[in-house]
Amino acid sequence: TIANTTETSIDIAVREINAAGGINGKKLRVVKFDTAGDPKQAVVAVRKFARDDKALAVIGPFSSSESRVAFPAGERAKIVQIPNASSAPKLADRYSYAFRVTENEGLQFQRVISTLKQLKMPINSVAIMYGSDDVVSKAVGLFIMKPLFAKNGVKLARAPIAFESKAVDVSAQVTQLKGLKIDYVGLAGITPVAVRVLREMRRQGIATPIIGGQIWADPEIVRQFGKMGDGSVFSSWFWYKRDARTLEFTKKFIEENKKRGIEKPFPHHVDASAYDIVYLLKAVMEKEKITGDPDKVVAERTKIRDGLKTIVYNGIIGEICFEKTGDAQLPGYVMTMKDGEWVLLGSHKSLPCK
Repeated sequence: TIANTTETSIDIAVREINAAGGINGKKLRVVKFDTAGDPKQAVVAVRKFARDDKALAVIGPFSSSESRVAFPAGERAKIVQIPNASSAPKLADRYSYAFRVTENEGLQFQRVISTLKQLKMPINSVAIMYGSDDVVSKAVGLFIMKPLFAKNGVKLARAPIAFESKAVDVSAQVTQLKGLKIDYVGLAGITPVAVRVLREMRRQGIATPIIGGQIWADPEIVRQFGKMGDGSVFSSWFWYKRDARTLEFTKKFIEENKKRGIEKPFPHHVDASAYDIVYLLKAVMEKEKITGDPDKVVAERTKIRDGLKTIVYNGIIGEICFEKTGDAQLPGYVMTMKDGEWVLLGSHKSLPCK
């Protein structure tokens, strides 16, 4: 799963840092807690890290549902938390110890549309399909895709089509696409859902490509979409072929996952975030001269928080900085699928932080 490979990325970064001498002369020690995706357990984990383990910072929790309840617990404990996958709007802005190395879905989807227009690729008329029983999918479909299409002069050929993400059969909903003269289907759903809808579209003879932000920008679509996904357009905040540094990380990532019995063609953008979070913390700890002394842990946690507010770090993702809201500004890499592989269409630099 994505969470398992997040652990892989963190372990690689920690191993590298410790092999190079650690931070301020001391080795990093990582304590792990499996929440099993349960928000209540995320709160337990934060309290344990802060009280029992005397941790300096927390990498995580993973999801938005966990972050929603863990952030207030971390604020009370005065310990930094940095999720790598939580992307629901306005979760960190009320908390001074909450930061997120993820990118706004709306900004990334606008980058997708802008790239298509810059390349003069046709995007005049679309339809939207969204998972109505999933908070994130519904938000992306109705409150990001729909208004951004309108803002960019892209016509909706019909009202958005809702389907249940958990439904095995989406044939009735897909049938509603038949006969529409559209350039893309805006698909708002996580990877397994996107695969299910796309397969049904192709089964019904609908060859229209799909478009999305980063919600299904998962390396798994290489295998699961295959050539039926050719022409799909989407965005990611990490591109593994960007340069020698990203290719080196990808090689280590694949090799380490194989040792763990995990097959993954290349890192997900949340995997890259996890790796960069460790190095972000290293950079801040070095700048703030963090000692790791248990007697100074409360004060040093606050130094880490304050250091993160002003840092600009060049990671494997690209340039990373944090807004006053605690959310990062990250780059955008707009992709298409061709012959069952990811192909870069355009890239967008990180916006400056305010």
